Amino acid sequence: MKITTKKPLRPRGRNSEKRQETKDSIAEVYTHGPAKPVQIIPATKETEEGATKKKLRVCAYCRVSTEEDNQASSYELQVQNYTKMIKENDAWEFAGIFADEGISGTSMQHREQFLAMIELCKAGQIDLIITKQISRFARNVLDSLNTIFMLRKLDPPVGVFFETEHLNTLDRSSDMVVTVLSLVAQSESEQKSYSLKWSFKRRRAQGLGIYPNWALLGYKGHEWEIVEEEADVVRTIYNLYLNGYSSVAIAELLTKSGIPTVKGLTIWSSGAVLGILKNEKYCGDALCQKTVTLDPLTHQCVKNNGIEPQYFIEDHHKPIIEKADWKLVQQIIKEKRYRKRKGQRNRKPKFIVKGPLAGFFIIDPTWDEQDVEDIIARSSNTTQPLSPDNIEEDGDFYIEKE
Repeated sequence: MKITTKKPLRPRGRNSEKRQETKDSIAEVYTHGPAKPVQIIPATKETEEGATKKKLRVCAYCRVSTEEDNQASSYELQVQNYTKMIKENDAWEFAGIFADEGISGTSMQHREQFLAMIELCKAGQIDLIITKQISRFARNVLDSLNTIFMLRKLDPPVGVFFETEHLNTLDRSSDMVVTVLSLVAQSESEQKSYSLKWSFKRRRAQGLGIYPNWALLGYKGHEWEIVEEEADVVRTIYNLYLNGYSSVAIAELLTKSGIPTVKGLTIWSSGAVLGILKNEKYCGDALCQKTVTLDPLTHQCVKNNGIEPQYFIEDHHKPIIEKADWKLVQQIIKEKRYRKRKGQRNRKPKFIVKGPLAGFFIIDPTWDEQDVEDIIARSSNTTQPLSPDNIEEDGDFYIEKE
């Protein structure tokens, strides 16, 4: 059998002859000039800007994530340093200092100064933003890159200069480095969050939990010192509720009395009153991790319904409210919810047969007039004295013993 080798229909790729021809043509042009003259049309925009060069309107953005003393000094140093730097540069025009203190960089949502600065950039009043480093600008890679690219697309474009990394975002060659460093900044924030969570869990499991009371009416300091003036308000709220006042009525009464909330607000809400009534810390106990943060970037906080373990310490500090009163309040709250779910007509009237209130009915004010009349009529037809022995529970009555 004769074996033949198949040849391709045409050569594939660039052979050595082709490559040599390309090299020779390039060398010929650079040696003897182009075959035909080429007219170069300059960029007019760059020429006009060069002829009438204006000062750059420069601002600085400063941020620290907490209000601790050591970060307070860092914050002030940033503000003073960049104010001086911008004003001493003859090629720059001072466009302001924008600073957020005690605000996380993982989200732009609550960074009021940052958002105000971006709006001025969109309005064409800022040409360059100076900031210490990428992590000060943002710790969320999407926020960081989206903001940088948006500022670059403005007319005129706005650049961000990161002093530590010595990067200017108007230089497109820095995009890769900015992206990587933004990822690193986000990763650092996430790792710090997980480390703190791990530390808190271990501390709480050993009874060393951190129970902040800065937003708790009636307490102050690490030793849970009782503030009597505020504690009197708490006691009043509990007493009013135990005496039949609703949370709405108590809120209205506190508002009319001019008593401020723990945050200094002049208007009380029903939710704020219920928050005090349900808080176990007022009877001296402490339940930790009632809520959990699902995402360190969005800071989404939800009620801890079995998502994470909780930690409870009984008699953690000195109570403002007696534990028996606190438990009674919880029972009343629970019963009120039950009554609302069950409806107006399905509740049984309570007939007290023992104690100082023996012979009285407990009537719900939400009942209709006819319901009340029926109950009174039935009780008036009773010929025997009312006692636990001769009154039985039926579909209409519930006997309550005191």
